Amino acid sequence: MRGGRRIVWGITAIALGIVIVLALVLPSQVWWFALAALLIAAGLWLLRCC
Repeated sequence: MRGGRRIVWGITAIALGIVIVLALVLPSQVWWFALAALLIAAGLWLLRCC
């Protein structure tokens, strides 16, 4: 792979930038819904994997 860790750090920086921009634009209720969906998805993933 050509970039190695630089690609991972680049993708992480872009993703965090998108999250920050969305946090400035979207209302707080959207983030509570996203957190709930993330927790449900993590629980389902844990149930399937473990």
